[in-house]
Amino acid sequence: KTSTTVPKLGCMIVGLGGNNGSTVVAGTIANREGITWRTKEGIQTPNYWGSVTQATTLKLGTDAEGKDVYIPFNQILPMVSPNNLVFGGWDINKSNLAEAMERAQVLDYDLQRQLVPFMKNIVPLPSIYIPDFIAANQSERANNVILNKSKQQLVDHIRNDIRNFKSQNQLDKVIVMWSANTERFSDVVEGVNDTCDNLLASIKRDEEEISPSTLFAVAS
Repeated sequence: KTSTTVPKLGCMIVGLGGNNGSTVVAGTIANREGITWRTKEGIQTPNYWGSVTQATTLKLGTDAEGKDVYIPFNQILPMVSPNNLVFGGWDINKSNLAEAMERAQVLDYDLQRQLVPFMKNIVPLPSIYIPDFIAANQSERANNVILNKSKQQLVDHIRNDIRNFKSQNQLDKVIVMWSANTERFSDVVEGVNDTCDNLLASIKRDEEEISPSTLFAVAS
């Protein structure tokens, strides 16, 4: 059964302080606050162009005259507006999102300048860092990591982060999204990660071939 109750929704991003994570949060805040900014082409306004839910329509059918009838996709059913999302998440770098946004160099300066007051207090939680799974150059920015824990303890840690985020922000639901670095391929090893039961047992045994993304997925 489809629920018609719109929840207060949190979005926790793995890789919150990366180029993608910081830009998603910045773009959502710009839309929510109606921030306009100036470029050499003139005044720019925020929008959700490219969003399936916010910028597309759905054909309902035809009217009495045989003309097609469309409605905005986000009016098919009651659904959360991205402007109402509460953002949080993890990153192996401790920079707040204002600093991360500046480092990413994605957004125009005039927009960045106005977003700083909304971004500076969003600070990533320490994240899972297993160097074998990501590019070696990431070691230079890894100053915000969960230390000295087994893989099962890491799963428990992330679960506790999600619970705390939900409670502190009085949320009904939380979704977890991956926006961190691309990981190397994880071998599918018989008896290790080839079934759900084997995977859970392997996490408890602290098997090496269990990636950070897998641990976040299990924790979620």
